[in-house]
Amino acid sequence: MTGRVRAIRPHLGPMLVGTMLGALVAGRLETATLCLVAAIVVSYAAGATLPAWRWLATLASGAAIAWALNLYLTPGPPLDGWPVIAGHRATSEGMRMGALLNLRFAGAVAALQGLRAAWPGERAADAAARWLAPLEKVHVPVGEARAILGLAVRFMPLLGAEAARIARVQDLRAGRPPRGAREWLQRRRAATVPALVGALERAERVALALEARHYRLRPAAALSGTPGDRTPGASRPVRGAWAAAGTGLAALALFWRT
Repeated sequence: MTGRVRAIRPHLGPMLVGTMLGALVAGRLETATLCLVAAIVVSYAAGATLPAWRWLATLASGAAIAWALNLYLTPGPPLDGWPVIAGHRATSEGMRMGALLNLRFAGAVAALQGLRAAWPGERAADAAARWLAPLEKVHVPVGEARAILGLAVRFMPLLGAEAARIARVQDLRAGRPPRGAREWLQRRRAATVPALVGALERAERVALALEARHYRLRPAAALSGTPGDRTPGASRPVRGAWAAAGTGLAALALFWRT
């Protein structure tokens, strides 16, 4: 039984890019919240899924640490009832800045997840190269950057799977699970070196294959856009409307910082 094929909606990409930029530059809680809500809604429409639980745990712990540092290290009126840590008191300004930072971070992550769904594979590299094509006139290596990004996007899942396989082999050789943080770090170090060696060998083989096939870079100006931009459900006015909405949201977050 085959699963339902998820429809790709590349016309939502410009809106997600604008939302991500707006979240990164937002200077007010209102604009950061607006970017977060827009990122969640558009990412859901693009078919995005939640990251793995390990990524969610890492993001949550990082957000908690950032909020705590802002809470106790930002000057401002102290908050009553909060404990004093290393001579520092929690401040209301620190709570506001911590909340703003986490909202900006969450909005950028949500928009990035949406971009992964709207522009899978090398679509994002093609779109970035098309937008940056005018910089080639001032000798910016846009084509080379596009090729490197495209290769990275294509091979990163393979390298990640190979690193995980090497880590499992190292655990099997030890005969038992790691005991304590020290053994866990030793296992990871033992798996890192073979993974790096394998990545370098794979990069050399790819370079030799490209050279043997007389691979040449496509000029960025020659790219016709991300594949699927001319799908029946994404007419030119629809794509223009989403691009204008993303640009407007990024501009609003940039200029409404005071």
